[in-house]
Amino acid sequence: MFGALSFYIFSPSFGIDLTGGQILEVKTKANVYKIINKLSLKALIYPQKDGFLLKSSQDLSLAWQEILKEDPSSKKIRFESISGNLSSELRKRSLWMIIIILFAIGFYVALAFYKLKREFSLFVLGFVVIVTLLHDVLATTGFYVLISKFLGFDLDIKFITALLIIVGFSVHDTIVVFDRLRENILISGKKDKQIFNDSINQTIRRSVFTSLTAVLSVFPLTFLISDLKAFLLSIQIGIIIGTYSSIFLASPLLFDLKEDK
Repeated sequence: MFGALSFYIFSPSFGIDLTGGQILEVKTKANVYKIINKLSLKALIYPQKDGFLLKSSQDLSLAWQEILKEDPSSKKIRFESISGNLSSELRKRSLWMIIIILFAIGFYVALAFYKLKREFSLFVLGFVVIVTLLHDVLATTGFYVLISKFLGFDLDIKFITALLIIVGFSVHDTIVVFDRLRENILISGKKDKQIFNDSINQTIRRSVFTSLTAVLSVFPLTFLISDLKAFLLSIQIGIIIGTYSSIFLASPLLFDLKEDK
């Protein structure tokens, strides 16, 4: 819920790969704010070290020419341009890719735990996995949008890539819990609350330490690779949320949805 509402509450800034437009990063002493106003361009201006980064849905080539006139020593650090048609296609394909992957993983997990078909409906198993992963995607998006409001991050194709990584990591944690649950049910022949609690307790240390190791491995890179800061930070947020959902959402939801309590 928070993830879905975050788009309306915080109005995130989208990258040009999802909206179309141009990015121009320059090293200059020119008054870029004055130049943009003079040309009546609608552009976001981000001060950088010894320069500026401009993002606009309009053509920034005129702005670059004016910058050169005012400061001939200016240097163009980066220039990117993506058409509106291409960005629209990327948005559609990204959304469909996430949906297809969620259902594919749910179907795979249902087949992987086929031995539990007498204890649980395979449809329920797949449904629980899909709901858990959807929770991870929305929750990660919500926190990322909130943080980006203060840190100036864009929601771009790299964030979509991070979501897919998070989904893969999260389902790994869920499978670990479900695998132990399968072993305990097949050994004891029971599927009561105690079996679920025991399965979670037996795997919680492994899940937490595995996730903690991953987060600590990525954490230093967040400060060392500035261009990937948003991407790496979103992965860390997603890993933490995925670990939480595997333990406190997936198993309790499966228990609530099983046919006999």
